[in-house]
Amino acid sequence: MEAAILLAAVVQGASGLGFNLTAAPIVNAIMPGPASVGLINLFALLQNAWLLVREKGQIRWRAFRVLGPALAVGVLIGFAMVRLIPTTAMPILVSISALASLITLVTWRAGSNRTAGWIAGVWSGAINTYAGVGGPPVASYLISQGWSHADFLRTLQLVFIGIDIVSLPILGLPSLPWWFYAVAVCCLLLGTALGSLLRRRLSHEQAVRLSRVVIAVAALVSLGYSVFTLFG
Repeated sequence: MEAAILLAAVVQGASGLGFNLTAAPIVNAIMPGPASVGLINLFALLQNAWLLVREKGQIRWRAFRVLGPALAVGVLIGFAMVRLIPTTAMPILVSISALASLITLVTWRAGSNRTAGWIAGVWSGAINTYAGVGGPPVASYLISQGWSHADFLRTLQLVFIGIDIVSLPILGLPSLPWWFYAVAVCCLLLGTALGSLLRRRLSHEQAVRLSRVVIAVAALVSLGYSVFTLFG
């Protein structure tokens, strides 16, 4: 699982998005259940906070007037999903959700109006609470605002921080030894640093393209493994 966190941190550091999309399907396939999604959201929270401090863009607080209530509704839906959907089906649904979120990121051109903000907020809140992969809908909405990349990136990190904080009491954390968390934090920091270095060597388009390929491969491999484990 530490390798999954390292890989996911590289993806996030390179493109600004993709930690959960990469890590959640892999970790949930290895350790099914809500607590594994909580684990990923915890490390995503740490990375989002680090990127929020390091980036120099402006936080666009007006976006939270629309996204805040919508995300709250989405979190309630996600909580119901955690309670009602059997744990055995979770790895498959997490992998499918990651692929769906990736497709959303590539294809959905959200408008900048309130309706698009509500759709993105409810969608992201629900999927991030249940599967930990709800970033793309709200990212698509924020991209449509026409801000600079630095403003978009900082505002997006703050949105992610809010979703992750709310989801942790719902999902919980797995009972793992203390050294796992210590090693995982080191992997997170190293991966983020490597991703940032990679971002300086690649164009933004190249970094995004590479990140999307890694996300897709991770989700597809995890989906195949989960299906085989459940039905094989």
